[in-house]
Amino acid sequence: MNAAIIFVYVLVGLWLASIIWAVNDISKHSYKKKIRKLIWTNIVVIFPFGGLIMYFVVGRKNLAEA
Repeated sequence: MNAAIIFVYVLVGLWLASIIWAVNDISKHSYKKKIRKLIWTNIVVIFPFGGLIMYFVVGRKNLAEA
């Protein structure tokens, strides 16, 4: 196998693991409004890279305030 293909597999695996972690993290925490949980889950799943970055930067901060 080519090293580039292995590198791509590793990146895809890390990306999928981070999505699973983010969705799990969203489901474990409670929000004042339940719609926020649904919105964050949809953002993370529908917008793969941008959604994860937004959740880690904005969503986690809002968990501390909620």
